Amino acid sequence: MNDLFTPALTRFASRPGNHHVKAILSSPRYSAYRDNIYRPVSGAKFTGYWILRNSFTDPKSPSTSDITILYLHGGGYITSQPGHYLLFLLRLAECILNQDLSVSIFALDYSLAPENTFPAQLAEAEAAYKYVINEQEVASEKIILAGDSAGGHLALSLLVHLHKPHPSIPCIDAQFSKPGLLLLLSPLLSLHHEPPSFVRNASVDTLTARFLRRTASLFLTGRAKAIKIDEEPERNSPYIEFLTPEPRIDWQTVLPPRVWVSAGGDEIFLDHITQWVKTVQEIVGGDCVTLEVGLGKEHVWQWMETLIDEGLKKSFLNGKLGDERIFEATSAIGKAVLDRMRGQQGVT
Repeated sequence: MNDLFTPALTRFASRPGNHHVKAILSSPRYSAYRDNIYRPVSGAKFTGYWILRNSFTDPKSPSTSDITILYLHGGGYITSQPGHYLLFLLRLAECILNQDLSVSIFALDYSLAPENTFPAQLAEAEAAYKYVINEQEVASEKIILAGDSAGGHLALSLLVHLHKPHPSIPCIDAQFSKPGLLLLLSPLLSLHHEPPSFVRNASVDTLTARFLRRTASLFLTGRAKAIKIDEEPERNSPYIEFLTPEPRIDWQTVLPPRVWVSAGGDEIFLDHITQWVKTVQEIVGGDCVTLEVGLGKEHVWQWMETLIDEGLKKSFLNGKLGDERIFEATSAIGKAVLDRMRGQQGVT
């Protein structure tokens, strides 16, 4: 499958998540706190990791945290796991802690295609969300539901499901509360529409249209051979299609009160993202939905630099906890999200 990736993504895909975890936990920056970082959880219907619980030095129940992030990783539903995101999420946690707020982060390790096709990932995301609220007793308004790329797609699918349960998944709790904020980084919004930015940015993005066509097939059918997505009966299902869903999605009801979206100016998803944000802003109001576009940046560039830039990683991991001079793009996410969370109940 490496022939589907750009060189940057090939390098990422060739290393398992535990390769990154070992290097991070043994680093000067984090080794003293390794027992409090990246703790596994195995539920009846999901698995995942507590990246951090409340703080590095004094782990506590997430119910005591000012903010709890439920993170859904990207990878086209066919690759990646929370270990690939550990440095990115720890950097994000440091930013929030530096604002004198406590934070817990849970990263879902959902099942991948082709062995597990949709809606298996949605069922696991629902189980994780219920775990955070019911078992960890985290107030829903303190939850940031976050995801990048396919993880952003899964986050939107979960929100639609909370409003109207997917017919293949047992009914969830009635009146299950929405999170306080939705954070989307370069989200996948459609499996079958290819806008002009797919061509315009093809030579500069780390993501390729060919990769997306193949992952759509694996995700929906479990088959590697590319399908004719326009002939798939479920192609416009509101659980997987967010630009032209049938029936239409009631975004006013589905979305949390605050939404923050990031896109790269050089990524192939750019036109999809700007189209979706414009549509949603017209429905829920421009003040509720914020889009920030990184000029000259590729798909999920904030995370990519924490994964593949070995020089920056070495400098960062040899530095002191709380030093924000490296990976400023990730720090900017934390600050922007905190600005949106200010005023939410329990976040001051």
